[in-house]
Amino acid sequence: MRFGAAVYVALFALSLGAGAQQKAPENPPVKTKRSVKITPPRVSLSPRFSPGQVFRYEMQFETTTATSRSGLVTDREGPSTLVISWDATIRLEVLPADASAPGSVRLRTTYEKSTADVRSDTFDPTAAATQEQYQKLEGKVVEFTLDASGKVISVSGLAEIVDGEKAVQAAREWIAQLDASSGAPPGGVNVGQKWSSEQPAASLPVSGMVWRTESEYLRNEACHPPNPEGAPAPPNAESSGSSESGETCAVILTHLNLVRPKPVHDPTPEEYRKNGVQTAGNWNGSAQSLSYISLRTGLVVSVTQTGTEVMDVTLTTAQHESLRYAGTILSRSQVALVADDAHGK
Repeated sequence: MRFGAAVYVALFALSLGAGAQQKAPENPPVKTKRSVKITPPRVSLSPRFSPGQVFRYEMQFETTTATSRSGLVTDREGPSTLVISWDATIRLEVLPADASAPGSVRLRTTYEKSTADVRSDTFDPTAAATQEQYQKLEGKVVEFTLDASGKVISVSGLAEIVDGEKAVQAAREWIAQLDASSGAPPGGVNVGQKWSSEQPAASLPVSGMVWRTESEYLRNEACHPPNPEGAPAPPNAESSGSSESGETCAVILTHLNLVRPKPVHDPTPEEYRKNGVQTAGNWNGSAQSLSYISLRTGLVVSVTQTGTEVMDVTLTTAQHESLRYAGTILSRSQVALVADDAHGK
């Protein structure tokens, strides 16, 4: 795997003086100063995995959904609020690579702890089942295979663990946060560099939407889980470059926005159309995350993220029966590396 570059790089200039010797010059010789800019090495944000490594992450996810329904189904008690909190500890083990897939990485994840709390301000007959889906993860094992670029190309064990789209999505989200290089320019990045990427939002009931990600490499500083409540340091603030463990991290700020790059004639996704349902409406979203990436290993040390989604969508059947679904979803999450056996390797 690619190795991260320097822990700290300073730009400096070399001054070369040149004085021309002339006989009895009327004016003193002019000294010219020429600076040579040294380009710092680029930093790879991809994790460098080796078979036999074991890491342990603690994760916290919380979503607050406030929605209302009208039409075919009406909320008699008005808008309802559902809060789902999920805490988990995951053991990540790097397995021997598959000889038939050069450059690939195999990861085994074990959910050592998985607890959830589901709360609603109105009666929700599915609350107990939702909570059970998350808790069923405890003790389960899932294996991922990543290609040479870090993209997940196969997953085994997940479908057998949980039912329901929400639980599956939450279980998958954490693995996506372990590779900060997603969408970054090939060859690594420098402090101050910005980049962007787009990912289709295929699970929404309206088509043509993408998550546009804009990231910036803010600075290098001592690795530590950031305080979500604290104010971020200025982008050009100098860091100590050291911590008790001697680790230095790249700090990456990322903004995500749900956008539709170009207009669509019919926003109905193909899956809905096959079932005789037409969709229309709006679904907007935005999020911000702050990631600390070890320069030595490329591992994510911590990620905090907050986000908001606002939707107002109407689903209409072939019998002209309609259901309007409107509301907001607030989310926040934190992932932190709590132990690894790779230090010093």
